[in-house]
Amino acid sequence: MIKTYTKGANAERELANIFKQRGFVVIRAAGSGGSISTPDLVVIKKGLILAFEIKSWSRKPSLKNEEMLDFKEWCEVAGCLGFFVWRRKGGDWVFLDIKKYNGGVMNGGLGLEDLFFNINF
Repeated sequence: MIKTYTKGANAERELANIFKQRGFVVIRAAGSGGSISTPDLVVIKKGLILAFEIKSWSRKPSLKNEEMLDFKEWCEVAGCLGFFVWRRKGGDWVFLDIKKYNGGVMNGGLGLEDLFFNINF
């Protein structure tokens, strides 16, 4: 279990650094994934707020319905754009818009540069 957490924490730090280099302020949530539903990472720039739930697995992660609905609700209350983010070790980041989650399988997604293009940064 510790190895999985370390891998996830490393992915969170890596993504945080990418956004920091793009001029965003970055907040990493301590203890995300606990009993209080908070995203792993929140980034802000010029009024734009993005929240991320990040996974780093060897295959496409399975989505737990309750976790996804909690994250979707958190984003709605916070007034931010939410993304479920995952990647395979050494692979590209994939960003799935939480608004498109309806309890089923989420396919597709945006790459990192496509995300920056779509949010105009």
